[in-house]
Amino acid sequence: MLLPARRLLVSAQAIRGGARYKSTTPTMVAGPLATSAKVFGGLNAAGLAISLAADTHVHLDLIGTGAFAAAAAATRGRTASTYMVGAWSARLAGFLFYRALTGGKDLRLEDTLSTAAGCASFWTVSFAWCWLTLLPHALGGADSKRGPWLRRGGAALFALGLATEVLADAQKFYFKRSGNKGFCDVGLWATSQHPNWFGNLALWTGVLVYNAPGMSLKRFAFAAVSPLALGALFAGQATGAMTPTVELAQKRYGADPRFAAYLRDVPLIVPSVFAWAAALVKGCVGIGWGK
Repeated sequence: MLLPARRLLVSAQAIRGGARYKSTTPTMVAGPLATSAKVFGGLNAAGLAISLAADTHVHLDLIGTGAFAAAAAATRGRTASTYMVGAWSARLAGFLFYRALTGGKDLRLEDTLSTAAGCASFWTVSFAWCWLTLLPHALGGADSKRGPWLRRGGAALFALGLATEVLADAQKFYFKRSGNKGFCDVGLWATSQHPNWFGNLALWTGVLVYNAPGMSLKRFAFAAVSPLALGALFAGQATGAMTPTVELAQKRYGADPRFAAYLRDVPLIVPSVFAWAAALVKGCVGIGWGK
């Protein structure tokens, strides 16, 4: 009768984190994923509160995208992956915040955010997007010397994706601020209708590849949901299935015959590799930015 009791005592001590009987078996759902959910949940709840209290869009990306830096640090601490995610998050959140301050509301979201139900829906989707996107980082192991070629390849893909996203944002911003009234078709925008989204897909795939050496096969399969979900999200937005992006573009540029040719000839998201590489190199040295 004493043996079962002893086993129960050992189990209880292990559950409580006892020093002598500590479980070392990793679980895929505990720890970083729960921490990520808490950080994103809290910040998106704050975003919802602001949306309900004030008629403004300036906080949308500052919170929604900026939350990644906080969640990355909370889940993994000081790792190379944390700095990668943090750099992307800080740059994009800052750029989108500035654009919101100077450009006003996002017309694609005006109807959605005009009601309490729409606000709740937007921030719920934002939370899901954040949590799913961060999976490659949250599920990755500590930085080590395992898989050096995967680490280097992932870091290189991340850098290329980040450079593409930054350059695409800068080229379109410069194009609009230069007084151009038409649609942006210069630089990277001549190779893809949404090169910034392509860059985003590439950089998060890079984060996945970089963290792959620290994952089991099961974790890697789960983490791969991140770029797949991003691809589905971007495709839904680009085709008008999720947001009125296409409808708004037709209202603005539909009368321009060049716009119809642009939609017909230029890839929706993923560009030709050679055209993208050439535009990226030219853009980095100041060529192809338009007037």
